[in-house]
Amino acid sequence: MTTTGARGPALAERPRADLPVTPMIWQRTDRVGTELVFPRGARPSGSAIVAGTRAYTLTWNAEVAPDSEVTSLHLTCQGDGWSRELRIGRAESGWTCRAEHAGDAGDLPFAGTEQLDALDPAAVLRLADSPIFIAWSVRKLGLTVKSGPVTVPVVRVQLPSLAVVLGTVTYHLVSPQRLRITGDWPAATFELDDAGMVVYQAGHLRLAR
Repeated sequence: MTTTGARGPALAERPRADLPVTPMIWQRTDRVGTELVFPRGARPSGSAIVAGTRAYTLTWNAEVAPDSEVTSLHLTCQGDGWSRELRIGRAESGWTCRAEHAGDAGDLPFAGTEQLDALDPAAVLRLADSPIFIAWSVRKLGLTVKSGPVTVPVVRVQLPSLAVVLGTVTYHLVSPQRLRITGDWPAATFELDDAGMVVYQAGHLRLAR
């Protein structure tokens, strides 16, 4: 097993197609919900509507470096009688995080984190349930079939709480079109297109474009 930090393995397999620059829509299949993403440029954005017992709307704006590293993320999440806002990013001095709360969100964990010092400076920044963040992770890590499993620290923003948690995740590109992710959260398998974009996760989501 290979372990990597901010820079992934430089093993070449074959060039991947460029990531799409046109709007993309993923449809949830485990519940009613969609996510719309505008991936163009260094400041992509997205929004989601998810139904269920705790329905919510989400908007986010990210800053993404040329190597596909997510350097900052600004999110706003709103439900019935509550809303939250989170800003998280990395700098030379370490991670920064600021959260705001309004209303009563019941038993949802607080947004953000009080353990900034525990966040690994080289961690991959991920938004839970957002497929495009997986594509950025694959590119940032330089993941190929030949590289085998790659284990990295991950800073993950949970939904809908916007709680920030640190974990360790193993990415394994089983084939050019299949990615397996295991670690501190439930294991998941994703089907990818030639650009490394998630097109399907059984029982959870599919790309509707």
